[in-house]
Amino acid sequence: MCGIAGYFGPDAISPDRLQATLTAMHHRGPDGSGQASLAVGDNHLHLLHTRLAIIDPEARSDQPFDADDCLLVFNGEIYNFVELREELAQLGHQFETTGDTEVIIKAYRAWGLDCISRFEGMFAFAIFDRQEHCLILARDGFGEKPLFIHQDGRGLYFASEIKLLRQMGVQAGDINQDRMERFLIHGYRALNGRADSFYENITPFPPGHHARLSSPADYQPRSYWQLTHDPQPMNWMEAVEGTKHHLKNAIKLRLRADTNVAITLSGGIDSNVLAAIAAHEFDQTIHSFSMLEAEIGYNEEPLINRAVEALQCDHHIMRVHGHDFMDRLARIVHQQDAPVPTIAMYLDAWLAESVSEAGYKVALNGMGSDELFSGYYDHYLYYLAGFDGTPAYEEKVSEWRASMGQWIRNPLLKDPHRFSREPGFRDHLYLSMPDIGEFTCRPPGAYGLERDYSRDLLRNRMLNELHHEAVPVYLLAGDHNWMAQSVESRSAYLDRDLARFLYSVPSELLFRDGRAKALLREAGRGLVPPEILDMSRKVGFNARITSLLYRDNPDVVERLMSDTPVFDILRRDRIEQLMKPDTPLEGYDNFLFAFASAQLFYLNEA
Repeated sequence: MCGIAGYFGPDAISPDRLQATLTAMHHRGPDGSGQASLAVGDNHLHLLHTRLAIIDPEARSDQPFDADDCLLVFNGEIYNFVELREELAQLGHQFETTGDTEVIIKAYRAWGLDCISRFEGMFAFAIFDRQEHCLILARDGFGEKPLFIHQDGRGLYFASEIKLLRQMGVQAGDINQDRMERFLIHGYRALNGRADSFYENITPFPPGHHARLSSPADYQPRSYWQLTHDPQPMNWMEAVEGTKHHLKNAIKLRLRADTNVAITLSGGIDSNVLAAIAAHEFDQTIHSFSMLEAEIGYNEEPLINRAVEALQCDHHIMRVHGHDFMDRLARIVHQQDAPVPTIAMYLDAWLAESVSEAGYKVALNGMGSDELFSGYYDHYLYYLAGFDGTPAYEEKVSEWRASMGQWIRNPLLKDPHRFSREPGFRDHLYLSMPDIGEFTCRPPGAYGLERDYSRDLLRNRMLNELHHEAVPVYLLAGDHNWMAQSVESRSAYLDRDLARFLYSVPSELLFRDGRAKALLREAGRGLVPPEILDMSRKVGFNARITSLLYRDNPDVVERLMSDTPVFDILRRDRIEQLMKPDTPLEGYDNFLFAFASAQLFYLNEA
């Protein structure tokens, strides 16, 4: 895991700017830095890199890495580099290092651009091919590793973070008010409906794409991979065995590191199955970290204590408080170059600080499990809609009422017939709260950017969450959270073979006995305590806004009510009412956090 930046165009960047960019990248790679500048015809190419040494930490793997007439800067990990290295060695390739960096160049020389689809990992990289006089840019299929782009009509700039582009001299432009409005009115799920950022002149390089440039004008990313729904005939036992096989392999690959690996442990199924397989199948010593909220309904301490007892792990606990909420949030906003999307990602950044302070450089998380195994409360209702009109429908509804249905707080999801009657209903997803119209300066427009990936109602919803609504938002925030602390965060479930298999499983096998994540539960059977594995309530790191935001502190209120363009979107009088200590905030947690996050972005980053 590292930081990369570069420029390809006619205007050379000054040495002072290049050094300033490397300095700004230090948090992403404190173990080394390097740069290369060369002429490519009438253009200049600059490649910059800072290194967080995880695999083959010796200087021989420092970057920019120069071999086989290729120059490489690379951020991320190629988890299957061992298998690829063996395959390449059989083709006659020789290696000078033991890590994954050199494997990228050898694979490119062996298979050209087709090598990228062979990489199982998280990555964003740039290769300059001296033989073909071209620059290759690529990003992993799920978008775990970020890459931002700026084009000024002459040259192409790219970097792991927006602030690095600005250090290179990029004029990022004004704050993108359209994106801010989507965020505040429709919530974080609306952020990636368009390929933009919170700055007008910056765009993301799309996940699962590569680009080949002989000149800066050639920039045109092309897709090399995207997960699709491809159901295949199989029974329950075949689905279980396939899940276990692919899940174990995914975790095995992501445990590869020349340093200790930490695990973020909640009271939920995802992290517990991950930790249990690592411990029992691969004899991994578990170093776990948890964030605890005392508020009833969010307190996971009994479940986490049971997990720690079962795992016999080295466990670290952080407890939620709001004593330095505003300063910490402002710091995280700066790290993100954007408002922090959710309370959960605020806590994620806090957790990253603790993992780093304890001396760890790698941490595993359960990101993506809900979108692969089907874990959200509304997923079961989409599943129920598929049985409408069949003899099994009422039985399935009864199972839901006795299980997941009893835990639902969102009033829009309490009706089990919701999607049977209204298959296109999405207000529970695309409004930050039901009465948002009372808080906006003008009536909120409809948000209708759900894309068609599958005719299956459930799978189409899951693929929207996986491709642009949920997972990419969390991945970007997570990358910036953890790299700000010089820690590599690995998403164990975001494995392409596992994902392909799960999207070939018949949808009805994703649920059992009124509960979601049936296949993941079965994969953890005998490894995870049953009181965790069989729980129907969804849990995970989260907190009430009242545990963080102290409205009885006049300094906090004054800071948040500062005059900024946020009040071109939201009504000041309604926000003032929410900021009064005696105003109930039930149902307003996410909205008020989004407001606070956006306000600090305007105050500190504009």
